Amino acid sequence: MAGPTPPGSQPPSGRQPGRRALSALLGPTRAAVLLIVAHQPDSTTNELAEGIGVSAATISHHTAVLRSSGLITTRRSGGSVHHSLAVPGEVLLSGGGGAEPCT
Repeated sequence: MAGPTPPGSQPPSGRQPGRRALSALLGPTRAAVLLIVAHQPDSTTNELAEGIGVSAATISHHTAVLRSSGLITTRRSGGSVHHSLAVPGEVLLSGGGGAEPCT
């Protein structure tokens, strides 16, 4: 069952993979986090939690996985944790990067 679409999480049509494909690859919550961070760089954990409708602890878990996968970066500022898209995340959302398929 798909959750509500967070504001600003829909990628522009054209270059980027569909939300359904991204959700199949990453899971719906991680896909939503990645899309929001792509459109709203420097989003905090609390902003992501509010936008998606899950707890901050849940977002922390998902951002840790995305960070360890190299798709996002995280920085602390005071009491907040800010998340931004990393280059591999940009490549994933743009649908490529020139990699040749394996044969």
